[in-house]
Amino acid sequence: MPGGSTEEVLPWADLPSSFPPSVRPGVRYTDLSKVASPHVPTSEFFVLQHHEIPRIDPGSWKLLVAGARGDVSLTLEQIQSRPSKRLAAAFECAGNGGFGMHGLVGSAVWEGAPLGPLLREIGILPEVREVVFVGADGAEERLRGNRYPSRFARSLPIADALGEDVLLVYRMNGEPLLPEHGAPLRLLLPGWYGVSQVKWLERIELSASRFMGWFMAKEYVTVRGHARGDEVEHRATSVARMRLKSVITRVVRSGQGKLRVEGLAWFDGTPIDAVEIQIDEGGWQPAVLENGSSAYDWVRFALDWPSPPLGEHALVSRARAGADLQPTDAEASELKATPWENDGQVLRRIVL
Repeated sequence: MPGGSTEEVLPWADLPSSFPPSVRPGVRYTDLSKVASPHVPTSEFFVLQHHEIPRIDPGSWKLLVAGARGDVSLTLEQIQSRPSKRLAAAFECAGNGGFGMHGLVGSAVWEGAPLGPLLREIGILPEVREVVFVGADGAEERLRGNRYPSRFARSLPIADALGEDVLLVYRMNGEPLLPEHGAPLRLLLPGWYGVSQVKWLERIELSASRFMGWFMAKEYVTVRGHARGDEVEHRATSVARMRLKSVITRVVRSGQGKLRVEGLAWFDGTPIDAVEIQIDEGGWQPAVLENGSSAYDWVRFALDWPSPPLGEHALVSRARAGADLQPTDAEASELKATPWENDGQVLRRIVL
C-alpha cells in the first residue's frame, strides 16, 4: 500500500492513546497501526508465552527425533545444513483480541528445514497417527486437583505434519531466530493459530495414539453450541487452523488532506477473494487488495475515503474467501463458551 513521510496516522477514538498496553512482563503486542510494510520487523513482532523463556545454549542444544529406526539426535548445524525453504506467513494467537487492539498477530519471512523429508528419512511406521512437538519451556499440568510438571507440547495428525510448508525454523526476517521467538529452533505450521507454532523445540515424537497434553486436549479447546431442535448441544474442538479474519488497522491522512482506510486480513492458506468496508452503517464498499508473497501471508487492503464529514465515525471490515464470510462479532460469539478463535468483525471508531 502507498505510504510516505508526509502521511499522518489518525488516532482511534476507542483505543488507548499509548501503545503498547500494560501487560505482564515478556509480552509484546504488534502495533498494527504502524504496519506500513509487507512484514513486521522482528523487534516489533508480537511475543507471548505461557512460561519463562528458557535459557538454551545453541552450541550444546540438540533436537531429539523419535523415529521408526530409533532416536535421532540433531545439532543446529546439522539441521541448518539440510535443504532449506523461505516462506512468508502470518499467524495470530488463538486468543487475539485483548485490549481491543487485536495485536497478537504478525507476518514475517521464515526460513528453515522442511519437516516432512526428515520424518520420512528416519522412518514412519504404518501405525503412526500423530506427531508430537515438545518445547523446552516448562508447563504445570493439572488434573482433578493434582499438579505435575511437564513441557509445553502440541500434536499434529501425521498428514498435516508431512505438509511441504511445515518448517523447522532457525531464521526470521533474514536473521537468526531470537530467544523470544523460539531460538534456537521453532516449528512453523503455516495457516494454523500461534499456539501450534511450538517454540524452543527440543523433541519430536511419532505417536500411534492421540496426544492428550494440557495445551492440546484441555486448554486451547473451543466449545461451541449447536442447535438440535429445542436444545443446544455443546461440542469441544482443539484450536487448529486459523479462521478468516480482517481488521481495519489505521486511517491515514495524506499531505493533500485525503483520507485512506487501511487494514489486514488473514486465513489458513485459502485465497482471500475480497475485503469490504462499511462506514457508519452505509453500504459495503470493496477495498483494493494487495496479496502477500505466499498463500499464508496476510493480505493488505485499502479504501479511499473522500470528503467525510467532521465528527465521529464507525468503520468495520469483513473478508470473503470462497463460501466463507467473516461473521459479525455477535454471530462469532453466539453459542461459543470459550475465548479462542476470535474471528468476528472488528468495529473501529474515529473522530475527525
